[in-house]
Amino acid sequence: MITSIHSRILLSAFVVLILFLGLTGIVLDKAFRSNVESAQRENLRTQIYTLLATAELSDEDGRLTLPEEITEPRLNLYESNLHARVVTTENKVIWQSKSMLNTNIPFPAQIEVGKFTFSNAHNHQQYFTLLSFATLWVTDKGEQSYIFQVAENQQALNKQTTIFRKNLWGWLAGVSFLLIIIQGYILRWGLKPLRHVADDLLDIEKGKKKRLTGKYAKEINPLTNNLNQLLDSSQQQLSRYRDALGNMAHSLKTPIAVLQGIIDNTAIEQKDTASEQLSTINSIVEYQLQRAATVGHQQLGDAIDLRPLAEKIISTLDKVHKDKQVKTQLDITHTLKTQADEGDLFELLGNLIENAFKWCNKQVRVSAKTLNTQTQIIIEDDGPGIDKAEQERILLRGQRADQQTPGHGLGLAMVNDMLLLYKGSIKITQSDLGGAKIIVKI
Repeated sequence: MITSIHSRILLSAFVVLILFLGLTGIVLDKAFRSNVESAQRENLRTQIYTLLATAELSDEDGRLTLPEEITEPRLNLYESNLHARVVTTENKVIWQSKSMLNTNIPFPAQIEVGKFTFSNAHNHQQYFTLLSFATLWVTDKGEQSYIFQVAENQQALNKQTTIFRKNLWGWLAGVSFLLIIIQGYILRWGLKPLRHVADDLLDIEKGKKKRLTGKYAKEINPLTNNLNQLLDSSQQQLSRYRDALGNMAHSLKTPIAVLQGIIDNTAIEQKDTASEQLSTINSIVEYQLQRAATVGHQQLGDAIDLRPLAEKIISTLDKVHKDKQVKTQLDITHTLKTQADEGDLFELLGNLIENAFKWCNKQVRVSAKTLNTQTQIIIEDDGPGIDKAEQERILLRGQRADQQTPGHGLGLAMVNDMLLLYKGSIKITQSDLGGAKIIVKI
């Protein structure tokens, strides 16, 4: 199935052009054939008139006589393509041209007097166009009827027609090829504004632009303006949404801080229970806010440089876990970009790398590469790893924040929910370093 507009229009133009030129060729061929046949018939009439002009009645016996040599050269040549004869109504030959020698042509017998009669005939090898004209001559002995007959071989006509057809279809094919090339250039020039829009949209997808900035044809200006309004609206809505979430977080943390202060002044026996419930509330708030703030996959968004983001997270965690003196191996090229929201990507990498730092002994490895249309990120450590049974439970879709296990549960649950929005995936295996190996595709 052809999906390109350029290809569809070009194919349609090609089909229409072939049909039009084909019909034109057929019409011209028939017109040429008709003109050639008409010219041939006029030539045969002229030959009849020439024979009539040279025919004379003998004064002695009243018989019709014609000279041996005729003004038409072809009639005087043996085996030429033009033949003539004069016969009586009893089919007795009075005169025949030299070209009739050894040539047997089946002329018609019954001819109406004073009327030109055209017909076609053939012997075993050749086809002829015939013209017969019957005349009535008055002599002293009474009336005598003579039939003048001329025949021309159709070989010359067919040869002429064949040459014309060869030239005609050759020129039509050449014209068709030239017109297709011209049409292709016209279409390419005409569709250039659409290609410009497609290139600009591709730049937006790659993060090189934030909106359509080119000068476009007036026919597609409404489309580009609406796309720019959609992009601006999306960015503004996202900004307002995050501001609202930040305000919500601030509003919720204030009463939680007050409750924490109350706990500090409460009896000892109630502090543990209240503190545990308060910690649970705080975890739920953080988790749900994070889920709500996740943007998800945006086709028309900025492409994020992955390595600087990972370096920033690792630098922070090095300070937090400086007592461990973790050796970090970062295998991410400086040119690698991924199509994701920066906040989402920071949260995703932060959770995974933080877990690796928390559970490793001395070594953490972070690598990434482009895989088809996605980015594959791998975080490994040399810690105790994650049991297979625990892996399956942690990665269950719909895992709630209150169904968490110490260390990995909450962070991985948030990562899993985020990846669902990006249509990505997460997989946990054993690393060759000895600990867990988290493989994320986003």
